[in-house]
Amino acid sequence: MNCRTYPRADCDTDHQLLVATLKVRLAKRQIQHSILPLNLEELKEDKAVQFAAEVTNRLTALEAAQNEVTPEELWKGTKTVLLEVARETIGSVKSQKKKMDI
Repeated sequence: MNCRTYPRADCDTDHQLLVATLKVRLAKRQIQHSILPLNLEELKEDKAVQFAAEVTNRLTALEAAQNEVTPEELWKGTKTVLLEVARETIGSVKSQKKKMDI
């Protein structure tokens, strides 16, 4: 950083003029690995019945251990079941790279 003051600048004020030159280095943007969005179009077809049946089967097993676990563990188990079944039955949408217009 380069900085300089000009005490006798031609201004009608008690302040001094300050001129600074800055060099800014931007950090590289870190790419986060996100969860691919689910292909919800598949639920409009016959896979919705298959998805519902699979979720029901897996949640009954989770329901048996409901009294022995904390609500936080129960939520994590439910979330895991829903996401796993969704990935297996309906799959995810493949992302397309965005084109940059120059």
